[in-house]
Amino acid sequence: MELPVPKTALSRTFLVEGAYEAILENILSGAYPSGTVVSEVSLAKDLKVSRTPIHQALARLAKEGLIEHRSGLQPRIARFNREDVIEIYDMRLLLETAATQRAARRMDSRVLADLTREADTLAAAPDSPEWTRQALDFDVRFHDAIAAASGNRRLRQEIAKYRLLVRAFCRMTGSSETLRDALREHQTVLKALAEKHPTSAGQAMALHVQKRVDAVLGSLYKEAK
Repeated sequence: MELPVPKTALSRTFLVEGAYEAILENILSGAYPSGTVVSEVSLAKDLKVSRTPIHQALARLAKEGLIEHRSGLQPRIARFNREDVIEIYDMRLLLETAATQRAARRMDSRVLADLTREADTLAAAPDSPEWTRQALDFDVRFHDAIAAASGNRRLRQEIAKYRLLVRAFCRMTGSSETLRDALREHQTVLKALAEKHPTSAGQAMALHVQKRVDAVLGSLYKEAK
């Protein structure tokens, strides 16, 4: 007979998860700009929790590359230069192209139909007041569904890690125009997946990732041109 999980441990887990989600949301929204010094004391006060869950949440964010924590220095919100962005998208290119090729033969037809229907609905109503938020939410579901359909748990985890990093870029550069372009690229990938053609599906995903990094670099580093 298994012993029940102590309530104190469960509560602590919820506190860490809550702190993590709150800090992550502020990073991705830009409320905590890159380079900002992170204070456990201030965060604990703002979030009305002890420093322990804050410390654990920051450790998790550091592991994911969103917090820089160098020896002898205060932790800061990570800075991403042009080379960092290129490297992150290079990893996406490798990982997601492979995942899409695998998904072409494995993806559940119902999941594919749901994604296609949602993409078509978004494409038909680009002037909806909630369209930008809906498009960003769809982007998350689209990429995760394909990663899941690859059938490789570790591949999906790695994709999720790099997708987490690019969410900040998506929010910063996610104009209606770029989101509409991305949606059309999503539809091309979905069509290739429906045709169960691994090569075409992988090429469509690769082109999508390349166009997205070009859009991000063009938006964030205009002065470098």
